[in-house]
Amino acid sequence: MKEDLKWLVKESKNKNSKKVKTLQKDKEIKIKKVGILKLGNIASSVLLEMLLDERADRLDIDIKTVSSGAKLISESIDAAYKIFSKLNFDLIIVATPNASLKAPLKIINKIIDQKLPLIVLTDVMKKEVREELVEKNVGYLIIKSDAMIGARREFLDPIEMALFNSDLIKVLSIGGVFNLIYKKIDMVLEQLIADKKVKFPQKIVTSRKAVKFAGFSNPYAEAKARAALEIAENVAKVNTEGCFKINERFEYIPQVAMGHEMMRIAAKLADEAREIEKSLNQVRRCPHGYEGEIQDKRTLTEKPDSGYE
Repeated sequence: MKEDLKWLVKESKNKNSKKVKTLQKDKEIKIKKVGILKLGNIASSVLLEMLLDERADRLDIDIKTVSSGAKLISESIDAAYKIFSKLNFDLIIVATPNASLKAPLKIINKIIDQKLPLIVLTDVMKKEVREELVEKNVGYLIIKSDAMIGARREFLDPIEMALFNSDLIKVLSIGGVFNLIYKKIDMVLEQLIADKKVKFPQKIVTSRKAVKFAGFSNPYAEAKARAALEIAENVAKVNTEGCFKINERFEYIPQVAMGHEMMRIAAKLADEAREIEKSLNQVRRCPHGYEGEIQDKRTLTEKPDSGYE
């Protein structure tokens, strides 16, 4: 552990490196190893490592990520898990589209059988799977607004894929979903570090729940952000129909195009919400401290404190 701290100090290039050295000298910081296993892709998982350590200077966690890539098939998933299972972790996060599907659920159950602390991050989960996870004390966060992409070959090329994900990430970021995700994970890490019994998050994340974590000061900004999340949730329905339920080419192409246009407008609404907060100098920022504590600030030039709960 001391070697880990020395490495972090050596790599730190910022002006606060003296503070890091002081922390190293004055106290022994417990380091928890976090494993992120990405099976396929959802927008909530794209920046997950960075949500937990946005400035890459936390001393209390060490994060490793293994991904199956874009494919959600058994061969890719099994290959990723084979690598992942050779590593030791204090907390595991499995991020996957539709955690009820056979291939990712098989891996989730393997991790559960090992009695390892686990949080499942997904966009869809059947009721019976949720109930089983509750029974086995496994955490889950189901992000309803993490919409499926319009994956039809005639419509979706690499650029359209990137644009859709960038729009969706903006909606999830400004709408409070990312705030909720990293704060719920941090709560679990805090309990693990303190050697307390862990209470895992088990939530279906609706727009109403998510937007409260964004901390808007202006009700119009909050309304715009929530509207963006609601649109994104409906995009999931539109694109699911376009990809799996409509077979006629001249019907499914405009269907998925409509979904992507909806997401573009959702991103615009989310951007407008943040611009309102910026115009009032009231954007809430909650950065991580060196020991993982969540700090809090409002106005642009004030220093953050650690009073947030």
